Amino acid sequence: LIFFHLAPLFSNDHTYVFKRDPDGLLEVFGEMMRGQIVMPAELMTDGKNPMLYENFSGVAQRLGVYTAIDYADIIKHLVQRWDLEHLEGLSPEGEKEQQYLCRLPERYRKLAERSMNKKKKPNDDEPNMKPFSWIFDREVLVD
Repeated sequence: LIFFHLAPLFSNDHTYVFKRDPDGLLEVFGEMMRGQIVMPAELMTDGKNPMLYENFSGVAQRLGVYTAIDYADIIKHLVQRWDLEHLEGLSPEGEKEQQYLCRLPERYRKLAERSMNKKKKPNDDEPNMKPFSWIFDREVLVD
């Protein structure tokens, strides 16, 4: 449902939405970001491992394939591309959403960096190895 509302933004004519209903756009984008975006891979299953996505995500982050920093950068790109900082004529609610969304990329980046720094700290535990069924249950370092 949210994608349906935001679909026009991903076209070349996204400015139409900003001109017609900037408050509505900010409300929908803010709701989407508060609810967080569900990654399609979260639904992956191998029928055995209920933690498959978490393990896969850990490997992807460790390898730098897709990290929380990337997520923050994507949000920053959208905020800048749509020039959210300079939208004018907003309602008080729209202004609150504008402030929230413009601050969000930096907030996510700080959280991501903090999380990555925690993972870098040495610990006495053994490496976190998990098997992946699609590579014949070979164990892979998750994080």
